[in-house]
Amino acid sequence: MKLETERLVLHTLDLDWIDAAAKQDTHAFEVMGYTSNGEWPGPDFYDALPFFRDLLIKNNGTRGFDSWIMVTKDNHEIVGGIGFLGEPDAEGVIEIGFATNESHQRKGYCFEAATRLIHWALGHDEVKRITARCELDNTASQHVLEKLGFQIERRDEEFIHWIYRG
Repeated sequence: MKLETERLVLHTLDLDWIDAAAKQDTHAFEVMGYTSNGEWPGPDFYDALPFFRDLLIKNNGTRGFDSWIMVTKDNHEIVGGIGFLGEPDAEGVIEIGFATNESHQRKGYCFEAATRLIHWALGHDEVKRITARCELDNTASQHVLEKLGFQIERRDEEFIHWIYRG
């Protein structure tokens, strides 16, 4: 599955992608038509790979409520990841997360990609609400979430929890 923005292509990950990311196999990315400077996958996504692998197996593929990569249109470079932590729950809630490679931060990629992915998700009748969370000291993500229209729902010892108000 693929979505486009002005500067990016968002592409869902399949099992081949997950396996290549688990091995941090930049050659495999190139075979698939993309380049990487070695920063992707970042530590948080790398740790989540088993979760996304199990999700793809459980769902027999993707419906888009899982992991996507952000790729520049001009040179097909992987600049980060974005996605959801699974299908909407019984109340229609999904959680979004995103991360940009360090060398591509402060270029608006997360905002651009999240805007597109939120629009895509809200086009599904089963999605009623979108949430997010970020670490207390992650001011970059906090800024992106505020700019997207999220509002703080609550804080705990580890995270700030957000809800999309659009």
